[in-house]
Amino acid sequence: MPLCIARGSLIAQSPTTIQTRMNVMETVRQDGHHPDPDDPCGEHNHAMVFHSCVCAEILFKGWQTTNAAQLFGSAVAIFVAAVLYEGFKCMREELAKKRAALGDSQLNIAKNEGHTLQHTTVKPSMLSCGHAIQTLMHMIQSTLSYVLMLIFMTYNVWLCLALVLGLTFGYFLFGWRRTGSADDRNEHCQ
Repeated sequence: MPLCIARGSLIAQSPTTIQTRMNVMETVRQDGHHPDPDDPCGEHNHAMVFHSCVCAEILFKGWQTTNAAQLFGSAVAIFVAAVLYEGFKCMREELAKKRAALGDSQLNIAKNEGHTLQHTTVKPSMLSCGHAIQTLMHMIQSTLSYVLMLIFMTYNVWLCLALVLGLTFGYFLFGWRRTGSADDRNEHCQ
């Protein structure tokens, strides 16, 4: 008779008992319910490998797909979110450039009026409205990037593909406005 460890003690069990217990463990899900053989998502769990199942739990329990139409709709929503994320990054960068240019133009106006540089230097302030807006936008961008990362971590091939294609299309739409810097200091999760 094989020995099994149960709660720290060795118990001798017959092969039939072991097989019966293994069969019960295979057919009962973690929540205690028996799986429905007609449910395509009955065996679905959070796979840590890429898969192409139509069943996906995306970000929270309320956003679940159980058929191809729901998965397609979710993929479209993720594609749009990724495009908007790229647009948001570019908008934030443009606002930062405008803020810097505004400071430079104020300095040039003061030079032309004959003022000394000591009195006209524009110093960035931590408590300025522009910095507060950039801070808020940084918080939003960071949150969006981590949410998109969590979507990718569902390892669903279709959702990952929608995310990558959305980021690519978003960069195509908005990235041409960038200054050409390969080092993106505002990039998160990359």
